[in-house]
Amino acid sequence: MRPIAFLRWPALLMTAIAIVTSAYIVASAAIRPAMYSDSGWGFAAWDTRSRTSAFNHAAGLDSSDIAREAEGFMTMWSPGQHVLPGLIEEAGVSLGAALVAVSAVFSILGLAGWFSLYRSFGFPLRTAMVALAIIACSRFFNLPFSTYNGGEVLQFGVAPWFLLLVWALRDLRWFAVPPLIAGAAVLVFMKLTGIVIAGAAVGFAMVSHDRPWRHWRDTARKLLVGGVTVGLMGVLFYVAWYRRGATAATIVGVPHPHGLLFYVALTLSSTWSAALSLGDLANYIFLNPARPILRSVETIFYVFLPFSLATFGFIYLSLRKDHGEYLRFAFLFAATMVVFLTLNLSAGMSITLDERHLRIASLLLLVGGVHAVLECRSRILQGVFAAIAALSMVYGLSSFVQRMQHNLQDPLGARGVRVANATPQLLDFIRKIDVSGPDARRTLIFMPSPELILEVKNARSWSNHADFESIDDLRKQIRRGRVDRLYVIVQRKLLDNGKADAILRSFVDYPIDGWTRIPLGDFVCFYQVSS
Repeated sequence: MRPIAFLRWPALLMTAIAIVTSAYIVASAAIRPAMYSDSGWGFAAWDTRSRTSAFNHAAGLDSSDIAREAEGFMTMWSPGQHVLPGLIEEAGVSLGAALVAVSAVFSILGLAGWFSLYRSFGFPLRTAMVALAIIACSRFFNLPFSTYNGGEVLQFGVAPWFLLLVWALRDLRWFAVPPLIAGAAVLVFMKLTGIVIAGAAVGFAMVSHDRPWRHWRDTARKLLVGGVTVGLMGVLFYVAWYRRGATAATIVGVPHPHGLLFYVALTLSSTWSAALSLGDLANYIFLNPARPILRSVETIFYVFLPFSLATFGFIYLSLRKDHGEYLRFAFLFAATMVVFLTLNLSAGMSITLDERHLRIASLLLLVGGVHAVLECRSRILQGVFAAIAALSMVYGLSSFVQRMQHNLQDPLGARGVRVANATPQLLDFIRKIDVSGPDARRTLIFMPSPELILEVKNARSWSNHADFESIDDLRKQIRRGRVDRLYVIVQRKLLDNGKADAILRSFVDYPIDGWTRIPLGDFVCFYQVSS
C-alpha cells in the first residue's frame, strides 16, 4: 500500500519542524517565560552560592533562629536546571533570556538526538520525521518556552543521546563502562530520574540481543559488564547524592485509595500517552477547574489503559520480525520504568500523578508505533492514528498560544522572567522594602511562592508553598528568633481559609497582635519592625 502522499516528503516535514521550533523560540524571547516553583527553589539556592561552602550547597532560613541561615546540600532537585541558566546570566544576560536560550538549545538537541536514535534503530527517514513532527507540535515540547520546567527540558535534550550511546555500546565490552558512567552522571546532573533511565537502559541492553540464551557466553559477559556498570552507577549516586538528604523518593505521600490497581493504570497509560501529551489534553478537557466534567484523574487513566495495552500489542505484532532487537530494548526499558514507578508509588513515594514521569519511555515507543501504523494495510487504523496525532498537535500548538497570551498578562520581573500570579503592585512593593546597605541582612521577606524570591536583590528572603500545603502542615511549622524587619506576604485568599493566620503564628517569637497589615490587591503584607 502506498503511503499517504505528504508522508513521502521528509524534507517538507523537516522544514515544518524548523519553522515551528523557531516560532517557539522567537515568541519566548519576545514575551519571556515564567517558571515553575521547583525551578524557583533552584534559582533561590543558586543565588546564595557566594555564602555557601561548596558546590550545590544552599543557604536557607534557619527555623531555630530566623536571624541566621542554615547551609545544606540541595538533594531535592538536580543542579542542571539552575546552574546552566545561572552561568549564562552571570555572563551579563537576563535570567529570562537565559531560560529561553537553555530551552532552545536542549529542545533542538533533543530533536536531533531522538532523530538519530530512531534512525539507529533501523527505522526509515519517513518514520523518524513523522515522529519528530508529532513531538515538535506537542504540548510537552513547547511548554518550557512559556513556562520553564527545569529538568524536564534538559532531560529531553540529553536522554536520547545517552540511549544512543547505550545502543552503540550494547555489545557491552569493558571499555564501555567509563563512557556509560559518565553519561549517567550527565543525565543525573540534568534531572535526578536520569539514574533510573541510565540503569534501565544499560540493564536491558544486556539481554536485548536475539535469543540471548543461545549465545550464553556473550550473554554472560554482557550480564557481568552491565551488572558492574549499573552497580557502579548506583553506588556513586548513593554516595554522592542520595544519602545526603531528602528526595522525592524518600518523602512519604498519601497513598491512593485504589492502591496498586490505580498505580498500574497510571504508569501503563502514561507510557502510552506521554509522547503525545494526551494525558494533559484529557486533564484540560475533563478536569478543567473552570468547567470540571470528572471529579478526579482516575477515570482518565482507567479509560486509557485498554487503549494502551492494545497499542503495545499492535506494535509488537507489527514489528517483531524486522525490529526485534528494538522491541526487546524498548519494551524492557519501558517495563522497568513502569515497575520502578509503580513500586515506589505503592511504597508511598510523594510525586505528582503526571504522565511526564514516563515520557522518555513513551518517546522510545513512539517511533515504533508510528512505523507500525505507516506500514499497516488498514486505512482505518491509519485514519485513527492521524486523527489522534492531529488532535495532539492542534492541542499542543493552541495551548502554546494560550499560555503566551497569559504570560503577557503577568508582570515582567526584575530579572526578565514572567512572575505568574503576581501583580505589578506586589512587585513594586517588594522592590520598595528590599533595602540595601547594612539593614539588608537584618531584613527578612517571607514570600508565598519561591519564584518571588528572585525579585529580592538585597534583603534575606524565604518562601513556603502555602497554596499546596494543608493547614495542618502549616500549623506544625515553627520559626523561632527575631530580625529587625520581618515582612510576611500572603495571597488574600489565604485570609479566609486560615492559612495566613497559621503562617503568622509560625513565627512564635512575634506577638500575633503585633502585625501591621498592608493591602496589596490580591495580596496582603503583614510586617513587624523592631524598635
